[in-house]
Amino acid sequence: MAKFWDDFSRWLEDASRVLSKEAGDLTMKGKLKLEIFELKRKSQELFQELGEVFYGFFPLKGNEDFKNDLRIKQIVQKIKRIKNEITKKEQEYKKIGQKK
Repeated sequence: MAKFWDDFSRWLEDASRVLSKEAGDLTMKGKLKLEIFELKRKSQELFQELGEVFYGFFPLKGNEDFKNDLRIKQIVQKIKRIKNEITKKEQEYKKIGQKK
């Protein structure tokens, strides 16, 4: 009977470790999902701002030299940084829970 309880105790410890790791993985995945969502929302806001700046060039100014506009360059750089960060976080998300 003692062997049964020893085996059961070991099984319970192993199960607890697995459940703890899984809970940690789920927590990390949830956090990353939220961060990715926030980055995508920020990216959408920047695209909207970029569209407003572009719109301002045409009907109001009659100036199509937007390639040298500092504000447009800054917005595009922010969008690129956010897209890179989203890609990194999505790769990190995929790695969580994978066996090595």
